[in-house]
Amino acid sequence: MTQMRDELGVSRRTVERLREQISTLLPELSYKEDENRVRHWRLPPRTIPQVPPSHGTLGTLETLARDLAASGDDARAGDVREALTCLRTMFAPETLRKVEPDIEALLQAEGVAMHPGPRQKLDREMLGMIREAVLGFRKLSARYRQAGATEASARVLCPYGVLYGRRAYLVAHTEAGTHVRLWRLDRLDNLNVLEDGFSPQSFDLAAYASRSFGVFQEPAQEVVLRFASSAAEDAAEWQFHPTQTTTPQADGSLLVCFTCGGMLELSWHLYTWGEAVEVVAPAGLKALFQPAIAMRTA
Repeated sequence: MTQMRDELGVSRRTVERLREQISTLLPELSYKEDENRVRHWRLPPRTIPQVPPSHGTLGTLETLARDLAASGDDARAGDVREALTCLRTMFAPETLRKVEPDIEALLQAEGVAMHPGPRQKLDREMLGMIREAVLGFRKLSARYRQAGATEASARVLCPYGVLYGRRAYLVAHTEAGTHVRLWRLDRLDNLNVLEDGFSPQSFDLAAYASRSFGVFQEPAQEVVLRFASSAAEDAAEWQFHPTQTTTPQADGSLLVCFTCGGMLELSWHLYTWGEAVEVVAPAGLKALFQPAIAMRTA
């Protein structure tokens, strides 16, 4: 185990999980103990599957792990790195030695554009407990600090999933209610999975997420945006929302229509397009957006 841990550069627990996964896939896995009672694991010849090496695949996974870690999402960065370790163990050692220099070269040649935003503060222990509760329909106890509050209060939540955006949010309702809402993970602490279960209501996380722009939940509205001809080509490449339709206009402009809530967050995004975009509807979004543009051009 020590040799495997040092060779892979991972924790002992990760090595144990990998060994369990390999033994499930390959029952031929066995071990012998030496005089020091150290176990040496082995597979008989021709039982190790030969996976065609792809330095591009490994490089993409490592880049993704770095990107997640840079944003503070250590939980999912750890998941990606564990998957990468599993994939590496399936390569023949001599093959892996050949592709590793290419992987390192790709990592130096491909970077991630930095962008401002809050750090997620999401660790693997917390994410693991949330996943356990979601899969088992079990309640979570936690202390939650509301925005503007100085102290956290005790909560018992019935979780349905996690939404990732600029921040990570737990999608859940309280033990006493049925209204599903978002709970910021960075405001949760003392999280524990309870033995008590709950009867889940009919809930579609994808449909819930699609009702908003970003993660803000509010009644959906019909949004119509007109992009000037100078920005029409760029706007046509954007997906503002899964429900969107695009219609080129005779003057070279582009109409983009979709249905969502989250007008405040949408107005923040549209601000980056400046005068190249006009809000046709709804009136509430137009009222939010026009003062921002006036301030920018003043």
